Amino acid sequence: MNSTVKHIFYLLGTLSKNNYLVGGCVRDSFLGVESKDYDIVTDVHMDISTPIFEKHGFKVKECGEAFLILNISKNGQQFEIANFRKDGVTLDGRRPSSVEIGTRLEDAMRRDFTINAIYENPTSGEIADPTGLGLSDVKNKTLRFIGKPEERIKEDYLRVFRFYRFLATKNLIADPKSLKACRKLFNEAYLATTPERVRLELERLI
Repeated sequence: MNSTVKHIFYLLGTLSKNNYLVGGCVRDSFLGVESKDYDIVTDVHMDISTPIFEKHGFKVKECGEAFLILNISKNGQQFEIANFRKDGVTLDGRRPSSVEIGTRLEDAMRRDFTINAIYENPTSGEIADPTGLGLSDVKNKTLRFIGKPEERIKEDYLRVFRFYRFLATKNLIADPKSLKACRKLFNEAYLATTPERVRLELERLI
């Protein structure tokens, strides 16, 4: 971690012990790939953490408040700090109808792939794998949707294209059930996703 990330975890650590890195940075560390993106989750509500960050020179934007996300920046670096979240029902194939504070397990189950739901507390060194499959899948380089693949896809159809991008760029092996679901729902996903979002995924794939 760079010094700014360490500072963030130090400040959060004065408020709670339940602070974690999750997602790409943890996944890539297991895959031996350098990552510059840090996704941070905590049980500290932004109303409590905001004054602490501002006191220590961070600029704070609460534009993501509806999604329980606090945007902070310092030294030219921007970070998102989210609460553990539980998503409501997804009606448009893109975003949940509501977001509320949840547990670490609920936060993990709303994510896309098992390898993206590994939590690391950089202060204590704790590694948490709420789905029970993340650590084994990242070790075996298996790309697998969390839970039922079709349900995860219909929550956000872009996940079909993310699945293929991860296979191509992360040198991963497709879980057969996950691949079958992507093939089955590909046309549906393409029609339900805006051309701009598809284009961005294709550019990242190439």
